[in-house]
Amino acid sequence: TGIDCLHQSTNNDKMSIIGKKAINIREEAVGGLSAGIIGTVIGFPLDLIKTRMQTGAINSGGIVSIASHIVKKEGFSALYKGIAPPLISLSIVNTMSFTAYSYFRELYGGKNGWDIRNSWAGMTGTPLIGLITTPENFVKTQMQMDNVHDKRFRGSFHCASTLAKEHGFLVLYTGHGINTIREGAFIGAYFYVYEGFREILLQHFGNPQSAIPVAGGLAGASAWFFSFPLDCIRAGVQ
Repeated sequence: TGIDCLHQSTNNDKMSIIGKKAINIREEAVGGLSAGIIGTVIGFPLDLIKTRMQTGAINSGGIVSIASHIVKKEGFSALYKGIAPPLISLSIVNTMSFTAYSYFRELYGGKNGWDIRNSWAGMTGTPLIGLITTPENFVKTQMQMDNVHDKRFRGSFHCASTLAKEHGFLVLYTGHGINTIREGAFIGAYFYVYEGFREILLQHFGNPQSAIPVAGGLAGASAWFFSFPLDCIRAGVQ
């Protein structure tokens, strides 16, 4: 998997050498790109529901009832409205995150298991990542809220260009501070928990084919739980 590639090294000519360690940039890029595309397509309808609930556009109901309401009122395609920005940016961001994490983990001397240096390694790249994800999240949120009252935007690009013309380019960076903090909290928690559970599962079961996805799932759930209040604030600001 993309995450497990963070710990692999070979001696081919496509590697970048950092000190005495080797990082397979191609594997980091492919893993991050794949995770970004697949994760975005599968999870986007849930992200839409989350945004509607966080911003108060929908005050009651469960996930299924809200999704059903959106489909009946706005059509099935509304579940994927605004998917273009995250589909592009998260593919780039995941590639950057995995590659940067691998680099800084080696630099900081992060070890397998519950090592706080793994968290620092993940968080180090978030200032740059935030520059990409803030406009993506802003446009995505605007698109996800567009159908609530009146439909104003034809698509994500039209939304971004219209708002930039009306309010200036910097409007795309609304909520940049809280978004960057949220990114740091999520990524730092993710890699810390992933490395910890991955080591435990490998020691107890010794099967990387099951240990790695389980550790990744636990890390993702933990990271979202830790950073979710910040994401709620971010959605309200944007």
